[in-house]
Amino acid sequence: MVRILAQAILSAAGVVVALFVSRDAVGFPVYEMVGALLLIAALAVIVWYGPRVVKALFGPRSKE
Repeated sequence: MVRILAQAILSAAGVVVALFVSRDAVGFPVYEMVGALLLIAALAVIVWYGPRVVKALFGPRSKE
């Protein structure tokens, strides 16, 4: 399961980086790695704060 998640993150990072940098560029693997690290950090923030935001937006409201 970890392999599937890692493969999905690397694939998404490759697509995002390919929009900005040519795949033939010398530093493409480095840019891809940096993009993957940023994507992992963004996903961690979403997983951490996502439920709080959803609960704050759509949770039960007081009737006062």
